[in-house]
Amino acid sequence: MIARSESDDRCDVAIIGAGPAGSVAALELARAGLDVVVIDKTEFPRFRIGESMLPHAQRLMEELDLMDRVRSLPHMVKRGLEIEFGDGRREPAAISFEEMFGDGLKQTFNIRRSIFDRMIADAAAEAGARYRFGESVRTFESIEHGDVRMTLDGGRLRADWVIDASGQACVLARHLGTKRFLPGFRNVSYFEHYEGVLRNSGDRDGFATLAMCREGWFWLIPIDEKTTSIGAVIDGELSKSIPVPADQRLTWCLENCPAMAQRMSDATGPDRNQVVGDFSYTCDRHADAGWFMVGDAAAFIDPVWSTGVSLGLEGGVHAARRILDVAAGRMRPRAATRAHHARISGLRGTFMNLIRNFYDHSFRELIVRGDGPLGVHRAVVNMLAGEVFRKVPFSVRWRWDLMKGLREFNRFRPLNERIRPHSLLQSGGVGLPSPNAGVSRAVPRRRIGEPSWQSH
Repeated sequence: MIARSESDDRCDVAIIGAGPAGSVAALELARAGLDVVVIDKTEFPRFRIGESMLPHAQRLMEELDLMDRVRSLPHMVKRGLEIEFGDGRREPAAISFEEMFGDGLKQTFNIRRSIFDRMIADAAAEAGARYRFGESVRTFESIEHGDVRMTLDGGRLRADWVIDASGQACVLARHLGTKRFLPGFRNVSYFEHYEGVLRNSGDRDGFATLAMCREGWFWLIPIDEKTTSIGAVIDGELSKSIPVPADQRLTWCLENCPAMAQRMSDATGPDRNQVVGDFSYTCDRHADAGWFMVGDAAAFIDPVWSTGVSLGLEGGVHAARRILDVAAGRMRPRAATRAHHARISGLRGTFMNLIRNFYDHSFRELIVRGDGPLGVHRAVVNMLAGEVFRKVPFSVRWRWDLMKGLREFNRFRPLNERIRPHSLLQSGGVGLPSPNAGVSRAVPRRRIGEPSWQSH
């Protein structure tokens, strides 16, 4: 470890980003006695999307002795999700975690990110991590194990290791030139928080909701007793045909989706929404000599299965433990970085497979059915709940393979009713774009909750 002096700001590990991925890494390292500095250009509290967790996130919170802190904060217990088509004509299919194979966790939580992120950072600071808010990384002079040198707004910092947890800023990837977008996932997300949203109750209390349309899909996530996170993920090219400015498109999309319009009939919230575009990407490597990438700084994939924070937490803990392995002599630095790259790449590939299935309409037609032969639907619950961080049992693997076979069979011989996806653009009076035609006019806007029940 580096010997620290008062005149030269040095540390064992520098972490860029104070979000969940960076702060759990800081917590693990500080608890082990390492000197950790966390750099973040913004202060708490701050708005972040990604409020819905996978069961693995709760597992890690328990493992890190943080779950009691989570329970003390406003949150919603999440025991599953429901999936429906945007036309609102069918009962949403329930995906209850209770149906999963195995003895894993059957619940998790939804929570406002501003308080969740702050809670983990506070725990890391209590363990000894030093936080430097309001500072950005300007340049890197060296990124080698034992010789990490960077210039911040407030001066120079040296470390043995650097962990990039900077989120979609991708500080290291920009420096290294390794970020690349994923073809076929150039989507745009519009989102905000609302109150008064019609939510699930009874045995579906706390369930997140996905509503699928031709141009994309919506999320509805209850994050405390009053507040609901609402968002729309729309194909990037088709989003250009929406006839209102980008910061007003969430309302327009909600108005033109009957299933969501009904939920929003009494909702109150901001007039304008937040926007994130072109958000699916990965980096060529997730770790190498002297550095690790974790969370969104390593890769960001479509948020449909709520993988973001859970992957960030897993990556932060994994990187920290590999550093501790090196410090204890259990691993060599090169082996530690290779192990991290393999872990993050493997998880990313698994979740990309799940996401590609979601965007396959034949798969969608089957999952809204809610059952299947030989318990195949229960294996689907395991996969959609993200129970892939540990070894997937054989009882799940063969049923998941069967589900993919049924998906292919369903293309030619229907196993469920044929469903034509609801079109937001057609509902809103906008012609679908074609190479030889421009965007047609939009019909007058309706109030949220006054849906257009057109047949598509």
